[in-house]
Amino acid sequence: MAILQAVLLLATVVRVFAVDKYEGTGSTGLYWDCCKPSCSWKEKTDWLTHPVQTCQKDDSPLGDFTAGSACGQGGSAYVCNNQQPWAVNDTFSYGFISAFIVGASELDWCCSCYELSFINGGLQGKRMIVQASNTGYDDPKRTIFGVGAPGEKDYADGCMNRYDSDGGGFLGKEGRPLTKRSDCESLPRPLQQGCFWRFDWFLDAFKPNMTFQRVKCPKALTDVTGCIRKDDATFNASTGGVPSVAPSSRGESFGTLTTVLILAAWALSFNV
Repeated sequence: MAILQAVLLLATVVRVFAVDKYEGTGSTGLYWDCCKPSCSWKEKTDWLTHPVQTCQKDDSPLGDFTAGSACGQGGSAYVCNNQQPWAVNDTFSYGFISAFIVGASELDWCCSCYELSFINGGLQGKRMIVQASNTGYDDPKRTIFGVGAPGEKDYADGCMNRYDSDGGGFLGKEGRPLTKRSDCESLPRPLQQGCFWRFDWFLDAFKPNMTFQRVKCPKALTDVTGCIRKDDATFNASTGGVPSVAPSSRGESFGTLTTVLILAAWALSFNV
C-alpha cells in the first residue's frame, strides 16, 4: 500500500502544479517605470512569436529588440505609452501587467493573458483581461500582478530620464505615488490617460486581491504589444464569466500524466 499511496500523492502534486500556473488567487498593484519590459528581449522568442514592442524616447516603435533598457543600461528602449490600461465600461478593463506567479517562471507568463476578477478593495464585480508584458519580483512568496498605470514612484528614474523631469510630477508629494486625480495633470500628456484610469476605474485601490485564470489573448491586447505566445491558441477566450481553459493546453499533457499515474497505482494495488 505504501507504493500505492506514493503514486497517488505524486499524481495529486502534478495536478496541483498544473493548475497553479494558469489559475489561482493573488494580489494586484500598480507600477510605471518607463523601462523596457522584461518580455521585450529577443531571447524570449523561443516561446513567443514576437517580443513585446518597445519604443524610443519619442514613443516611436523600436525595431531592435537587442537594444538595452534606458533604465540603468544606457540603452534606447522604453515601454511604449500605449501599454497603459483602458476601460471598456464601468466593470471591465484591458491592461498590461508585470507578473509573478508562485511556482511558475517567465516561460509560463511572458505574453500570457489572464482574466482577473477582483474580490475586495471596492472593486468587487469588476474584471480585467491583462497581458503579462513584464516580470515583477516584489515578493517571491506571493503571486502578484502589477498593472502598468502611470502615477507610481519612478524607482528606476526611467520616466525622469525620458521626459527630462526633476521627478516632481512622477513621484508626487515627498516621493509618494500620486494620491488624487487632479495630480495626473502634472504628468506628461502621454501618461495622463493611464493615470486617470487608476482613479476613475481602479479607484486608486491599494493592492486589491483577485482571482485569475489564463485565457486566449484578445486582439485588443496583442495588437498593442505585437506579442503572441506559441501556445496561445490552445486556450479558450474569455466567456465573460468564468473563463475556461482548453483541455489541450492544461489538461492534455498534465491530465494524461495524472491518468497514467492513477492507473499505475490501481494496477499496483493488486500486487501489493
